[in-house]
Amino acid sequence: MQVKKDIVHYAKLMEANGLVVGTAGNISVRIDNTMYITPSALPYAEMEEEDILEVDLVSGAVLAGKRKPSSETPMHSNIYKHNSRIKAIVHTHSTYATMFACAHLPIPIVHYIAADIGNKIDVAPYARYGSEQLAVHAVNTLGDNNGVLLANHGVIAVGETLKDAFRRAEAIEEVAHLAFGCHLLNSVKPLSEKDLAEAVEGFKTYVSG
Repeated sequence: MQVKKDIVHYAKLMEANGLVVGTAGNISVRIDNTMYITPSALPYAEMEEEDILEVDLVSGAVLAGKRKPSSETPMHSNIYKHNSRIKAIVHTHSTYATMFACAHLPIPIVHYIAADIGNKIDVAPYARYGSEQLAVHAVNTLGDNNGVLLANHGVIAVGETLKDAFRRAEAIEEVAHLAFGCHLLNSVKPLSEKDLAEAVEGFKTYVSG
């Protein structure tokens, strides 16, 4: 099944590109009222298509798959339920972005690479991983943006495709790295709203081209 093949591909790429360590993080894709999501506590190197779970978004029941779905299934399902535009979610623990999350600091958009995420990448209040409260905080803080930090936890990136969500997860980490350096240099200069808007317009042809 192509959707499961794609999830496994990006899950392995997520680890290979240093966005997660061990079994941290998770990926999901929504098709109609079914969510396809990575399993809990399975090393990415061992992950196969048959390990991807199918979960009913309405009831929360596992429709297919023998493994336990990701502990963050409530957060993924709540995001999908609150925004029908979102069709894919990538959750990482990438180092620099997670440093901002642990410091409870939003990431300023100091580089156009993350312009389509929002004017800043804000921080959702802390709640225990896997909890319904974390799901609520993630939804409320994400709003109409395409990325959010989870306090003392990690990163959420969303998109209309898995490719877009993954690209944004990478962009968040890159901009976090740059913003961290700007903080060290004591000169943080985010792009203006006009600059961001122009970058987003450019992305419409650049990203798809």
